[in-house]
Parts: sequence; structure tokens; C-alpha cells
Amino acid sequence: MHLTQRLMLLEKRHYPFRRWPKGHSAALLFPGCNFPGQYPKTMAYLEDLCRARGVGVAYDCCGKPLGDARDEAGAAHSLAALEKRLKALGVERVYTLCPNCAAYLAPRLSVPVKSVYEMPKEWGWSSHAVPPEGVVFRPCPDRKEGTWLREAGALLSLDGLRGVEKVPCCGLRHEIAAHGPEAGQKLCALVREQQGSDTLFTYCASCSGQFARHGCGPVRHLLPYLLGVDEAPDCARSFLNRMKAGWFPHRKGERP
Repeated sequence: MHLTQRLMLLEKRHYPFRRWPKGHSAALLFPGCNFPGQYPKTMAYLEDLCRARGVGVAYDCCGKPLGDARDEAGAAHSLAALEKRLKALGVERVYTLCPNCAAYLAPRLSVPVKSVYEMPKEWGWSSHAVPPEGVVFRPCPDRKEGTWLREAGALLSLDGLRGVEKVPCCGLRHEIAAHGPEAGQKLCALVREQQGSDTLFTYCASCSGQFARHGCGPVRHLLPYLLGVDEAPDCARSFLNRMKAGWFPHRKGERP
């Protein structure tokens, strides 16, 4: 296991940027670790939308990286802590921004887990953005079914996007990343070849950051685009952005 993976797992075992709502929340948005880091402007805007509609927002780690690394004790502790907090808040359903969080939590939590794209649909909200054009990369958990992509497409036509083919992962999946950065570089190079000069769209913040770091530009996430927020992945300040989201709530008077 490489040093970067060891440091990442240390953070996940003792997630330092945790922030949960203080009061009852029947519906809860669970951004995961990477979206608040890569897309701080969108996260702040989305949190305001949620608060206006009575949806709580919880900043925490789902525990999947620990499970992938076979840290069974760490993963079990993380999951038990999540369940305890959900029950204390009276949460009845969870919306996730991360397909990996959703795939990991859905069979393990006692409440339904949905994608973030289901939430505005339930609000009766639709995007007013211009339908995007370019290429779209489907992350590992959604590669087979394409459920998240269809749900995003219910908010705005995605007919102008063609899929990236024959690239199984962005390179961050544990068993691939364990071989070192070269494995990820090769996969990103394959994506660049198919992207050409077009915009590369993703709907996984981890994928977005990985592609941006490896020169696949321009890279855009579907959620900010649908919400009308012009924001590229902020790879250089991802750690700082996660810290700010957890420790320094953007609303005046709030506390972690």
C-alpha cells in the first residue's frame, strides 16, 4: 500500500471534518468526503437549497475506503456511528452526492439511500441550464446500470453527451490505486484520447478530481452544471475545502 493510501485511510478512520445537523431531519443530504473538497461553491449553494426545504446536511465519511482496505473493524465502527446519528436525528431517507457512498451504504443502512438527483425531482425542480455537450464518464458503481445518469437526465436532457468506452475506472478504485499512480495515469490517458477537445463530464467528484489532476481538461461535474454553478474541480485546495466545510459552516452564527 502506497503512502498516499495510508494517509487517506488515516483520515477516514478518524474523520476530522465531521459536521451533522443539530435538530430533527427526516431527509438528510450526505455529501461524502470528496464533493465538498472539489466543489465548495456548489456545496454551499446546495446546502442553502436543502435548508430552505427542511433537508439536513451531514458532512462525514461513509466508511467505504476502510471496507475496501479490509479494515473491517474500522468500517464497522464507522457504519455503527452513522446509524446511531441517523436514528438520533429521526432520519427517514438519505440522499448522497457520491455514487460510491450510495453503493456502499444502500445495503447497509436501515433507511433508504437515494441519489442527489432524486431530491430536486421530488421538489418539482428542473434545471434551466443549456443541455450539455461533450463526453461523460460513468463511475464504477453506475457503470452497469446507469441509474444515476438517467436520474440526472430527468432534470435536463443529456442527449448531447457520448459515453467514454472501454475505460473501467478513473484509477482510484482501491485495487487499482494499490499498484501506484502509474495505473491511474494510464487509465486517464485513455480517457483523454476519447475526450479530445470536448468537455469531460462526470457525476463523481473523485473521478472529477482524478481526471483534472491528469490533464483531462476541461472537466465538469453534472451537478454544478445542472444547478447553474460554474465550478471546476478544486484539486489544489481539496483538503482545505473539506476542512472549511466541517469546521467553518458558511452560514453566519452556525457552529460545527
